[in-house]
Amino acid sequence: MHRTVTLVTLAFLGSLVAACGPTQEELANGDDPIAALESTAKSSRYGAAFWTEQMKGDTDVWKAAVAYCEPAEHANYPNCEVVRSMKLVGVPGEVKNPALSEEGFNP
Repeated sequence: MHRTVTLVTLAFLGSLVAACGPTQEELANGDDPIAALESTAKSSRYGAAFWTEQMKGDTDVWKAAVAYCEPAEHANYPNCEVVRSMKLVGVPGEVKNPALSEEGFNP
């Protein structure tokens, strides 16, 4: 009986600790953009405008985001979608001219 009471008490305390942690929405819109990528909730704070600035600056945050979002197991995370598409397409509004690239244009 004592063991059952102890287990129930531990389970209850564990649920209290879990309930005290941030929600998925709080993670998605918190102060850490990389933690937001790990959230299952779509971020309203770290969208295309934020990631465009990070990409343009080639910041450490951008590099960490690309590294986190590249593996296939993270491909469907809602906040990785914008990072992955921007990496693929580039900065919105900029057209890359292959003739001006270091590799040149080889049709």
